[in-house]
Amino acid sequence: MGGKTKQAPRTKNNAKPSSSSRSAELLGSTTPVFVGFSAQADGNLVPFAPGFASAEQMPETFDVNISPQTQIILRKLSKKDPMTKKKALQELHELITESDLDTLKNILPLWPKFYHNLATDIEHAVREQTQLVLQLLMSKCKRAMAPYLKQLVPVWLASRFDNYAPAASIASNSFRETFARTCEVCLHCQSEIIEYTTRNLTFHTPATLSIGKNLKPEESEQKYQRVVISSLKELSFFMEHTAPAEDVEQLRQGLVTLLAHQKFWTFAKHKQPAIKAAWFECIYHMLQCSKLLEVLTPQKSQLITTSFQFIDDADPLVAPHVWGCVLLLQSNYNDWYAPLNIRKALLPKLSTLLSNAFNRNAQAICPNLLPFLSKITPDSLQGLDIYEFYQRFFDNLKAAIVGPHDPPLSKSDTSIMHSSYFECLRFMLQQINNDAGRTELVEQFAFGLLEQQLLQPIGQLLLSENAHAKYFFQHTSALVAFWDRQCNNESNKSSCSLYVKLLNVFWTRIFEMVTQHLAAEDVNEQWLSHVLLLVQDLHVANPSLETQCVKFLEADVEVTTSEKTSQPSTPSKKGDGYAAFIQKELKQLVVKLVRICLDKANSSNNSARYIHQIRTLTKMFADAEFYKSLTDMAELEATLDKFVVLLEQMNNEACEAVVEILFEMLALLEPAQRFDYIAQKLLKLQQHRVQNLLLHRLLSYPLCTEPAVRQMLASPETCAIISRIAEEVVVDNNRDKLNLLHKCFFQTDTGDILINAGTVDKIVLAMSAPLEQPPSNDMVEVCGSFIAQIMPVICSQANSSLAVRQQVFLRLYKFSLEQRVGDHLSEDTLWEITTCWQDALSSKDIEIDDVLLRSCAEIVEELANNAELNAGSLESMAEAMAKFVICSTENIEDEPQRLTRIDETIAALLSSELKTDETVLQFERHCVYLETLQESISAGVAFDHADLNEHKILPLLRRVALNFTTICKLVCRVENPQLAPQTNEGEDELTEDYCDPNANVLKQWSESIITEILQSVKVASTAETWMEVNSQLTGSGEELVLCLSEQIRSFMANSSELVDIIKERMKQAAVQQDSVMSCRQLGYLIYYSQYAAFEESATILLHEDLAELFVSQGALKAYVMTLQHMLPKLSQKALNLNSAIMRTEPPDMWVKAAVFRCLLLNNFQSDLNEQTDRNIIASALQFLTRVGEQQNAQKELLHYNVELLTQPYESVLNTVEIIQLLNEILQRFPHELTIKNWDAIRIGLSSWVLTVSKSIIHYSDPKTSFFIVAVFQLFATLINFIRSEKQKSSTEMLKNVVDEWESLFAREVNVVLFKAYYQLTHDTTVQPESRVCYEALLERLMPALELLDYSFVYGFCKAPNSKVSLDHLCNLLLKQLHSSQHSVRMNAVQALRQLTPHFVADDIMVNDKQNDNLEAASSTICKWHFLNRFEDYLTRYDALMRKYLEEFSFKLTDLEDLEPIDRHDAFSYLLIWDCIINVCAKSPVALRSVYTSWLNENRYEENFLHFLFRAMPLASIEG
Repeated sequence: MGGKTKQAPRTKNNAKPSSSSRSAELLGSTTPVFVGFSAQADGNLVPFAPGFASAEQMPETFDVNISPQTQIILRKLSKKDPMTKKKALQELHELITESDLDTLKNILPLWPKFYHNLATDIEHAVREQTQLVLQLLMSKCKRAMAPYLKQLVPVWLASRFDNYAPAASIASNSFRETFARTCEVCLHCQSEIIEYTTRNLTFHTPATLSIGKNLKPEESEQKYQRVVISSLKELSFFMEHTAPAEDVEQLRQGLVTLLAHQKFWTFAKHKQPAIKAAWFECIYHMLQCSKLLEVLTPQKSQLITTSFQFIDDADPLVAPHVWGCVLLLQSNYNDWYAPLNIRKALLPKLSTLLSNAFNRNAQAICPNLLPFLSKITPDSLQGLDIYEFYQRFFDNLKAAIVGPHDPPLSKSDTSIMHSSYFECLRFMLQQINNDAGRTELVEQFAFGLLEQQLLQPIGQLLLSENAHAKYFFQHTSALVAFWDRQCNNESNKSSCSLYVKLLNVFWTRIFEMVTQHLAAEDVNEQWLSHVLLLVQDLHVANPSLETQCVKFLEADVEVTTSEKTSQPSTPSKKGDGYAAFIQKELKQLVVKLVRICLDKANSSNNSARYIHQIRTLTKMFADAEFYKSLTDMAELEATLDKFVVLLEQMNNEACEAVVEILFEMLALLEPAQRFDYIAQKLLKLQQHRVQNLLLHRLLSYPLCTEPAVRQMLASPETCAIISRIAEEVVVDNNRDKLNLLHKCFFQTDTGDILINAGTVDKIVLAMSAPLEQPPSNDMVEVCGSFIAQIMPVICSQANSSLAVRQQVFLRLYKFSLEQRVGDHLSEDTLWEITTCWQDALSSKDIEIDDVLLRSCAEIVEELANNAELNAGSLESMAEAMAKFVICSTENIEDEPQRLTRIDETIAALLSSELKTDETVLQFERHCVYLETLQESISAGVAFDHADLNEHKILPLLRRVALNFTTICKLVCRVENPQLAPQTNEGEDELTEDYCDPNANVLKQWSESIITEILQSVKVASTAETWMEVNSQLTGSGEELVLCLSEQIRSFMANSSELVDIIKERMKQAAVQQDSVMSCRQLGYLIYYSQYAAFEESATILLHEDLAELFVSQGALKAYVMTLQHMLPKLSQKALNLNSAIMRTEPPDMWVKAAVFRCLLLNNFQSDLNEQTDRNIIASALQFLTRVGEQQNAQKELLHYNVELLTQPYESVLNTVEIIQLLNEILQRFPHELTIKNWDAIRIGLSSWVLTVSKSIIHYSDPKTSFFIVAVFQLFATLINFIRSEKQKSSTEMLKNVVDEWESLFAREVNVVLFKAYYQLTHDTTVQPESRVCYEALLERLMPALELLDYSFVYGFCKAPNSKVSLDHLCNLLLKQLHSSQHSVRMNAVQALRQLTPHFVADDIMVNDKQNDNLEAASSTICKWHFLNRFEDYLTRYDALMRKYLEEFSFKLTDLEDLEPIDRHDAFSYLLIWDCIINVCAKSPVALRSVYTSWLNENRYEENFLHFLFRAMPLASIEG
């Protein structure tokens, strides 16, 4: 059909293609190929066991009851690809899991064939999955598998020993889970097991096991080795578990056949250690069973020769089994040595094995040495002298133990080698000792063993750096202790005569070795440490062995061996008792060593090396006789003096050891003598370290309880030492010294402490000093914790002076207020310190008098002025202050007296110079002024100044926030306090340590507390205003304001009668109409419970209630001021002509104007309005018309052309509100204005600017500032309207209004406003406290100034008779380019841009004239043009920028080190160049040439270009 040519079928590791027909053929083969043991006459082979067939003998067809899916899976199992078989096994596993028993019974007859094939597969994953399938089958089918067990068990048992651990583990687990009695299963299948293993070991080869597998040679070999190992181990397993059986005839016959086959013996010499180990393990189990010994008899000689041939095998797998066979051969056959040539076959191998440290296989071989040695007899040595053998044996073993090894032996090998060595040595000497008929020659042999095998190695190890010397010394001590015990326990001394002689020789030689080397002038450090190690081991010597592999009998020799091996033995301190020589020979040796070391220490420059050794030795014996024997006088005092002399020469760590020895000896004296010696000699020592150690001893139990010690501690010398230690602790933070100070405050049963009050004062003052420093290290935490712990002690029973207690209390109190958790101060320590002084107050250990209260208040005042305080710090401080108030008064039982004291304490803590009534009033006026300027609201309360130093505001707010938070802690309940968890009975019960947070809340509130709260609320309201109008507020300042405001809101939401009182007082204050903030603060009432529940509608409800209150009481001013602050939060159209205020007739004009303005703002903010809204506009215009008529009658009503300073505040406020109402209407409804209204605006504005001109000099007067801003705003609104109207078609009336404005009013209004601005900014000196108000005023004027027409200003200044010349004008604007106020700078730039065309036009005329007169042109080129006015300012800026240019060299390597440029100076410099470039751009070519020539001649351009490069970002320059 045009497709590709069909390729040949794929092949894989075989010559024929894969096909389902071939698979079916293989499955259906009927000719048995698998061979068995017996052959037929025709030469064919039959299966070796019923039901077993080869891998290829698979069924051609399956039972009809087997599902097609199962048949497919079974066919896959015979595939050659491992992955296919693995997936098929997984599918079979899933199938078995999902199938029931009846379904599974159909495949059970087939499973043994597949299992036999797959369990020995070359791929380990297939074998693992096969075992999983068998495990699942056995668990599901159980008894249904019984008919097939004999086919499965042989292979199943072999799989237990698979070299792939997961497969072996699964097979073992499944076998153990299936069969509870292994022996019965093995006996049931013994015929099959024996035949299976025998055939694998005698018939099969790698080739026969791989028929039809197409395996690589190495794969075939691996499979064969695995089958051999598992078969040998299976046979061992079978023999081990069937050993108790009576009838072993079938096994015996099978083993006869196996042992007769020569191939079986080749496995003993196989190159693979695993096969060799499995073979010897199998032989071991044969030898272990007495019923099978006769089977081995024909091969006895071969077996002995083979076993002893491999006695030096070092493989850890092989060696244990080889030695097990050797020991069983020795035990089972008395003539075991007959087939061997001992001299040639055994001794050389044994010597090599021992001297080579068992070829690093000591763990496997060493436990067998003693049983092996016990079977060596003179006959077995075939003529060799037995003592010669012993000598050779021990020499070789000693060489392995003492000699060097590269690399070093492991600890486990070293330990077990020592154990075996000393077991054999003890056994050998015990044999000689128990031989009553021993000859002199034999005894000499025993002494030789002692000298050569024990003493000589000790001598070598003392001088060597062998790290394993400790093992030799430990076992030596145990051996010597064993001899000693035998000598002391035996009533018949003749039975241990050899031990007596050996002990005498041992101690004589030890004394010689130790004293000989120690007498040398320079003692080797390594030798000295090894001597101590030996002495220590002898001191704890125990004759018993913790774990024995041989039982030593004291009367005769009997060796009991275990079946195979045993664990190594190690000496132990626990046993039958310590050796008797410890109090005799060893004590003498220690005395000798101590005396020599003492002499060495006194004469040596490095006495410390000997002191540590002396201390180690003296720990062994601490009795009086021992210490007396250390000097020739044999008196304790003489020994004490000797150590004191030694102590006087030292001041290092070794002092501690000497002091320990001294006090051990002092404990042996009589009390009077002991304390006299301490006082007269020890305390006179001057070394600081020694003094510390002595003091530590005196302060420790039990000495500290002695009256004599108390007297010593009270002495001036001891007090000086303790004071010195306290001063050192705060410097070096030494833990030992700190512990010593703690001991000083140990309390006796009577509550007294160990030191006097004077010493206590010095300690606590020194230790509390770091609390006054910022936490820079751990010392603050250490000292704080120390003081907190000892505070109850020093405050009780006059243990310290009152002045010091109070001083320490103040330090702790200040620390709690000031410090916060950080890197060097943990939360636990801070809590500990805070709780400490609170407990002192609560327990009346510290009583607060007036003087101490003032000191506490001063601390609060000092910390409250800290600029680093944040909201979290204030909260913590307030918590501590509230606790101070409660704790200091809670013990006053008389309630009125307690409340009075609480008021006094609160007043003292909360009073502050930072928060006086005058400061609060100044802050309020200041913020009212700023808000009135910026937000155009009504400052309805008269005030004459608003100046305030900005630096006073944040301290004021911090103090108010601190005070208010403190009061809240005292008066506010904690809502829903966390109770203790429920008990088992389900009842809410408070635990013993539960503290009700509302227990100490004040229930009665004094007038001072209420006044403080009201003041805090007012300050918080003022602070919110300050935050809204201050654009340069820092993050910390904003956080402080928000924190205070949130505290007020939280307080107002608290359910308390106090909040009700505060609410009423706030309303009363507003009704008084004497403070703007009293009205503004009413906004906090929306958080009051009465309104808070209504959420978004809370403001509307509050407004309605306040409107009713104020209108009913005639407080209309208060209503207007409150309304203006609440207006942004009121919903649209919340006000209308039917509101309560509209039904009144306010006596003040500004109230009416302000109400109308609020109506307009509330009703005309949205894009859509109703027809009825025109009534509001009409009412407003009608009101303005009436005002205009009143102005006609009263000429000064609206302050036309008057000076405002002398005018009443409220009259000016009336005019300001009228102007603002006009401004609002002009912005929103200009087309609704009538001609009368326009006349009022034009005439009014032209008259009001004259008032501004007359009053501008008094700009600091609040009412004047409000008026100026209102007039400038009205001017800006009017100009914007006129400019917009000129851009579009308009009504005839409006055209006439605009024309009349421009022809009659525009020039005068623009000039007068500029003159007022000039007067405001020219040579004006502003005081620091007025700077903020002055800048706020300028900020509000800038929008109007930007709309000035400078053509009128230019003409005015150019007039000959003008007081403000063009020079004045330019100087003003150029000077303002460097103003710190951004809006002023930008206004100056805009003004210069407007003036540039006029100046350029003049320069063009002058330039034309200059061109006519060349001589004049050359002489005056730099003096006539506009840019010449910039010269002075450019020169000043060049001087400012020069410091940045001098260090700039265009080198990239120097760019990172350049000084940052001042942004203000740089921006001003760029602005003046912007103006210069604009001048050049606006000028014609000829004039521009003049300008550029002037710039070039003065090098201004060059400096500017350099500065541009210098000011570029670093990345731009590098690019």
